[in-house]
Amino acid sequence: MEDQVLVEKLLNKDPDAFEWLFKEYNERVKAVVRRLIRDERDVEEVVQDTFWTVYRKIHLFRQDSALWSWMYRIAVNAAKMKIRKYKRRPIPVDDDVLRSMSMPESLANLDSRPDQQLSCKRIMSEMQDFLDECDDTNRSLYIAMEVHGISKEEIAEQLDLSVPAVKTRLHRMRVGLKERISSVREEEGVAA
Repeated sequence: MEDQVLVEKLLNKDPDAFEWLFKEYNERVKAVVRRLIRDERDVEEVVQDTFWTVYRKIHLFRQDSALWSWMYRIAVNAAKMKIRKYKRRPIPVDDDVLRSMSMPESLANLDSRPDQQLSCKRIMSEMQDFLDECDDTNRSLYIAMEVHGISKEEIAEQLDLSVPAVKTRLHRMRVGLKERISSVREEEGVAA
């Protein structure tokens, strides 16, 4: 079917035209989106968004270019919007994880002197305060790596960061945490 005829039928909300459009362009749209997004569920979602946008906004299509080039731009923009959502969506962290960090087994089963127990509790409290003060991305990154043991590569993919950026953020978190704990130990007269 010619683009011009197809566009006219889509403008008239012809369901057969939409079905033909989907059958004709579905694989091409998927191929474009897959180059930008790896998760297959997200690819399907972006493909659906692309076709829904084409259907709703066909009246905005200027017929001075090919229909495919317009759809291509819509698909790329929809994929970029999905990627932006990844950047804003931190890796979820349960409150239970944070609680377990503040009460490690070594503290719960500590049969040592009360002053050592108090020191350990203060250090755990400082760790919790430090993590609470961090932005969501850095806190999620740190907990994902240090508590859950998720690889740098997986975290980079989930947060849409490069692996060197993940390493840099992790290093800064470790340095900041070490400084915090060192200050507690210095207050108590313990060498860090």
